[in-house]
Amino acid sequence: MNHKAEATALIKSKPGKEAELKSAILDLIEETVKEPGCELFKIFQHESNPQEFTLWEVFTDQSALQEHLEKSYTLNFFSLELTESISAIHHRQLSR
Repeated sequence: MNHKAEATALIKSKPGKEAELKSAILDLIEETVKEPGCELFKIFQHESNPQEFTLWEVFTDQSALQEHLEKSYTLNFFSLELTESISAIHHRQLSR
């Protein structure tokens, strides 16, 4: 049985790079939501600390997530090195 690949990640920008990171995030969202395996891809900027963002992503399965991570625009996002840290939590929705 294939399970959806779901994750939440906390992204923290390097000091002074918030605007540049926000622009790069918007570019990443624009491309990612077009992927056939992407069910949800939202990134929120924290109101209390604009240097921090929360990513909420759901892909149809692990292979769809892996394909996303190998896309040129995803690799480009990481190559910009605008983040100080990214911590991800992979999870699965509880259901009966």
